[in-house]
Amino acid sequence: MIARLTFASLALLSLGAAGQAASAQTPKDSLWNSYHLTQLPSEIQRAVAAQCPAGPIAGHYFATYTPSTIVLHFEYLGCRNGPVAVCRDGQCLRQVYRDVGGHYRLERSFFAAAYQ
Repeated sequence: MIARLTFASLALLSLGAAGQAASAQTPKDSLWNSYHLTQLPSEIQRAVAAQCPAGPIAGHYFATYTPSTIVLHFEYLGCRNGPVAVCRDGQCLRQVYRDVGGHYRLERSFFAAAYQ
């Protein structure tokens, strides 16, 4: 009897661990969505929205952060009605926004090799 209970307990524990491992490997949100944009400061959201009047969607790595800057990687930006024309010849637009007194200002724009 004790052996059966022990075996049943171990079986249940291993099934639970396998389920947790499988769920940890699945993404928590889809790769392309507008949620990645809602986390940005409003002034940056407005600048990005101007690129896509039909509504922008962004990938996980569209924005990277340091304590005082946000860098936008436009190869990870799309529009609901199609791609954004911000890449050419393997180079894509980057924009660096710097925190100035609690507001983010565009510091520079440049083209850099696209990440794939």
